[in-house]
Amino acid sequence: MATPTVPGSRPPPRRERPAGILSRAPGFVAMSLVESEGNARTAVVLWESQAQADAFRGEAESWGHAMDELGHRVETRDAGEVMEHITLRA
Repeated sequence: MATPTVPGSRPPPRRERPAGILSRAPGFVAMSLVESEGNARTAVVLWESQAQADAFRGEAESWGHAMDELGHRVETRDAGEVMEHITLRA
């Protein structure tokens, strides 16, 4: 259902999807979202450096608050160094 607008007013701004914001963040490499049985979801985000991941932390925390409001609770948050990363050859 469309939201009614008042003549002469502007529609509310569209919020950009998190994937678009994340993909343009300095140092972003990749993200995977894994859903396990019971609908638990785990996101794994790879950055070029810890400093770039830390710089994005404020934005990520705001997403966490928004997800909490929608009933999707963030249970844990962790960070570390990638020990091994394997990709397919082209």
